[in-house]
Amino acid sequence: MATVELKDICKIYDGGVKAVDNVNIDIHDREFVVLVGPSGCGKSTTLRMIAGLEDITSGELLIDGKLVNDVPPKDRDIAMVFQNYALYPHMTVYDNMAFGLKIRKFPKEEIDQRVREAAKILDIEELLERKPKALSGGQRQRVAVGRAIVRKPKVFLFDEPLSNLDAKLRVQMRTEISALHNRLKATMIYVTHDQVEALTMADKIVVMKLGIIQQIGGPIELYNNPNNKFVAGFIGSPPMNFMEMTIEADGSDLYANEGSFRLKLTDVQKKLLTPYVGKAVTFGIRPEDVTFSHSPKDGETINGQVSVVEPLGSETHVYVATSKNQVVGKIDPNVTIKVEEKISLIPDMAKAKFFDLETELAIR
Repeated sequence: MATVELKDICKIYDGGVKAVDNVNIDIHDREFVVLVGPSGCGKSTTLRMIAGLEDITSGELLIDGKLVNDVPPKDRDIAMVFQNYALYPHMTVYDNMAFGLKIRKFPKEEIDQRVREAAKILDIEELLERKPKALSGGQRQRVAVGRAIVRKPKVFLFDEPLSNLDAKLRVQMRTEISALHNRLKATMIYVTHDQVEALTMADKIVVMKLGIIQQIGGPIELYNNPNNKFVAGFIGSPPMNFMEMTIEADGSDLYANEGSFRLKLTDVQKKLLTPYVGKAVTFGIRPEDVTFSHSPKDGETINGQVSVVEPLGSETHVYVATSKNQVVGKIDPNVTIKVEEKISLIPDMAKAKFFDLETELAIR
């Protein structure tokens, strides 16, 4: 298929608004790369520059080693799947899928072969004579993907394609797109604000904030080793718990002190945080890395009062209010806990993260 390289890519709109700031990404052949971040982070603008739908202010965009900054979208050999499907309402599914090939003057026999082959892959063969208004949201999305497949492009681009679907259908379509990637062995670039989509689908994730790349890496790498507080809080559901705590020495041990409780640091953390003794840092622990306890224990537990209990079937989320913070824990659904009950949570300190209070960079 194709490689895609973004070198120092910038996008500046009228008035000096910088939407994308020096973005550098290397996308390998057949890789599934997800651009993720909150609204306004520049991910869709980046995708549109790759597609040729937005001009590049500065930097270089290469597809298969060829500079394409000034190449029209139709000549970039890419296919894009949009959030709103962008289907022609007056055309049948067959004609929607065939339209791009007809414009390019493909032989009628080849068009028919490609459309029916794509329809079979997507299990929409029985829908070919219907019009978009007779289709469900999921079926329309399959047609939009099918229209991209028939092109056999070098690169597939997806701009938040599942955001208009209900939760159950989103999960199903997520699985189908991942399976499609494995089947087509295609280079795919996918934009979403949903970090769960990013974690479950991507070979490589690009986390963006305010037009700047925060971190690039595999799902497990970003989950376990976030570069900064933003990435740590964005990747994972529910988000990582954060608390401002002061590093204090007690004999040969170091503790992170919240005020109403303190947590003993591991030997590895002692080495990293010795320069921070007497200073405040941000302590982070994921909800899945705490366990439940009825008994507070100095240096080992986060203590507080239960404010909310959320039973979710396979697990229960418990929100515990400390003297200064609120901490979320995932606990066994068979454990009975009541609102206003005083409990303790035992954090797995080996999995705790610490961030510099000013720079918000991970201390490691």
